[in-house]
Amino acid sequence: MEAHLPSAQTARLRLEPLAPSDTGDLFRVYSDLRTWEHLPSGRLTRVEQAQERIERSARDVERHGLGMWAVRVSAEGADATLQAGTFIGSGGVGYAAEAEVWNLGYRLDPAAWGRGFASEIARAAVAAAADVTPQVPVTARVLSNNPASVAVLEKIGLTLVWEGQRPDAAPEPDGTAPPTRRIYADRDLTPTAMRWLVAHA
Repeated sequence: MEAHLPSAQTARLRLEPLAPSDTGDLFRVYSDLRTWEHLPSGRLTRVEQAQERIERSARDVERHGLGMWAVRVSAEGADATLQAGTFIGSGGVGYAAEAEVWNLGYRLDPAAWGRGFASEIARAAVAAAADVTPQVPVTARVLSNNPASVAVLEKIGLTLVWEGQRPDAAPEPDGTAPPTRRIYADRDLTPTAMRWLVAHA
């Protein structure tokens, strides 16, 4: 990975800090029901929510040197269906001040699924966090019913540190128990960090 933080370049992707000009594209991806198959309640329904995500990322870059990226296909990753420069989603890390950890995440347009892009983004994010703030743990939260994301986290070397239900977990609409949640990390976490992560898993 070539890094010019807070931007980065992987083998097939350009990763640049989210900017206000990305609002429409970000909303398009994050409002798509297909991208929230495992957590429908997380889908964005208002453009303002996309703006808030971009503003939060900008604060992270200003205060901590890194934030969420706009993910675009590079010339090396382009093909007949995804042209160079195509916005395919966002990914990277966001700073959780209450726990003093980075939270790894990504969400991609379904047109970009199945190509290994998530692993490229996740690896780049972990490496960038280690360069910018080596003292800050990288964590990730995932639903256990999302095996693709679980596989990405394990592939890049994060370790499962907790699995269970959030204290406020409610049954699914059909009355069944909600899926368990998992927390992964790149190192041991403080009790304070664990408590916050479990409460917000």
